[in-house]
Amino acid sequence: MTAFIAICALFAALAVFAVVWPLLRTPAPGSDATAPRSGIAATIVATLLPLVAFAGYFWASNWSWEEQPRAPLTADGLRQSVTQLQEHLGKKPDDLEGWKLLGRSATVLGDYAIARQAFGEAYTRSKGQDPEAVTGYAESLVLIDEREIDGHAAELFEQALVLDPDNARALWYGGIVAYRRGDLPLAQQRWVELQNHDLPPDLRQVVAERLSEIASTQGDEAPAKQAAAGAGQGASAIRLRIALSPGMAERVTASSQLFVIARRGESGPPLAVVRRPVGAWPLDLEISDADAMLPGIQLAGGGPIRLIARISQQGQPIAASGDLFGEVGYDFSSASPVNVTIDRVVP
Repeated sequence: MTAFIAICALFAALAVFAVVWPLLRTPAPGSDATAPRSGIAATIVATLLPLVAFAGYFWASNWSWEEQPRAPLTADGLRQSVTQLQEHLGKKPDDLEGWKLLGRSATVLGDYAIARQAFGEAYTRSKGQDPEAVTGYAESLVLIDEREIDGHAAELFEQALVLDPDNARALWYGGIVAYRRGDLPLAQQRWVELQNHDLPPDLRQVVAERLSEIASTQGDEAPAKQAAAGAGQGASAIRLRIALSPGMAERVTASSQLFVIARRGESGPPLAVVRRPVGAWPLDLEISDADAMLPGIQLAGGGPIRLIARISQQGQPIAASGDLFGEVGYDFSSASPVNVTIDRVVP
């Protein structure tokens, strides 16, 4: 609104100048001396013209000059927008951005059939060269039929990643595609890259759990990684003594597995994971850079970390209701061993 008023004022000033300038020009030699009258006329015009223009606009305009609060977009409002978009696209079917906007809106509303149609149109009209259209079309196929994740949708996600390797949605679904076909290194790579995006907390947690799961499945490779790391376990190795709180022993079964996870912050992704069979208590072990989920990750140097010791009742790396756990903070400025007591139950 401020910009609009400024533009109006500029045009009003130009109009005043166009009228006043001829009145203020110096009379030619020999002409009648009308300068005083011209100056008076110029003053009157310069004063009245802007006032009349703005008064006329305010009188004729139906715009409310009071601040217009923006109402939050409701589901009904979004449905109305979808209807308007459909009417617009019926008249202008070549509007690629309109089709993508319709697809996004329909996805939010849970109307996946409309989303599939809209993104399908966008995919066709962009000749498969628009990453958002490709990803949206593939996602709508999966939302309608989960089996598509192993079919045409899988091919579309791969296509989207070729067009835009940093597309967050394509990285998420592309990781699922790779995971389902057993290509764990590729799934891991895509989900690690996904963590560089601004993700919702719940999705970030799911990604972290999936990465933890992949790391734990490579537990048999730990001795090789340990040897390769060599002295790298020095300053970054953390010594832990894990104890089981009284009253928890009867909850531990023969199939239970102990997972020790190091992460940065309260909800950061796992940096390193150690898996051990449950045995006598207390248990002494180390977690270090050799147990990192990806090569190059260092536990030290990035600030304090949190250490979580969790007993999985089903032997799975992902936390489940009924699992036992304990956690403690750790700062590398202290080289003393860490005591972790497993004394809580996952709700």
